[in-house]
Amino acid sequence: MGLRNRLEEQAARVGDHARTVAASERVRHAGESFRGFRAMLTDDEREQSIEVYLLALVRAVRDGERDEQQSSRDGYVRARKRRRRLGLISFGAGPMVGVASRVADLYCEVATVCDVADLHGLDLSDEQIGAHMLVLWSIAEDFVRAEGAIRGKPPVAEILGVKLSEYLGLELEAQPTKLAIAKAIWEVQRLDPVNAADDAKKMIGGQPIRSVAFTGHRTKKVIKKAEAQLGVSPGRSRGLPWR
Repeated sequence: MGLRNRLEEQAARVGDHARTVAASERVRHAGESFRGFRAMLTDDEREQSIEVYLLALVRAVRDGERDEQQSSRDGYVRARKRRRRLGLISFGAGPMVGVASRVADLYCEVATVCDVADLHGLDLSDEQIGAHMLVLWSIAEDFVRAEGAIRGKPPVAEILGVKLSEYLGLELEAQPTKLAIAKAIWEVQRLDPVNAADDAKKMIGGQPIRSVAFTGHRTKKVIKKAEAQLGVSPGRSRGLPWR
């Protein structure tokens, strides 16, 4: 092998190493924030009620977002940046990357609803945010029923179990852990017409069906649905560049 070829190979190895280090650094820096999100990925295999899990997820979002710079008032841009950063953390989850990605989707949707509420000056409790998420995730039929479910009347597990069984042919674990709950909630979103349409398009296009919650199309839909559900005017009407 000539000197030129050896130099080119060495340069290639250095370049690969530099890219690996850079990727590792991005993962590390992303992981330094969103502590609440990372806590939601730890599964101690103890049974947990879905109500407790959901409120913990809302609190993780609110505590985590408080640590972030909220410089941009563009909800769409913030949502996409957030999902990319959580994608890096999920990538670093190793064998749990699939579950981590699903938790990231749920986290991002909760964060978007919190963004909409905050930008419009709504003072919503964790329980109210949680109830809105049950409606947005096609678990509860309306907000009144969702509020009751958050209080355990009836338990969210009862409602979610019926949805999974009757519409998707799936069963909710009798004693679900945090990660089992995340999987179940993520699965039931397939009942959402927006997600179903995205899945169908991917199937027709021969693409693998992956997480669809935070494609650009889905992000805009979540913002629009959150605005409608919270009863606020679209972002454009208040000078917020969300469209």
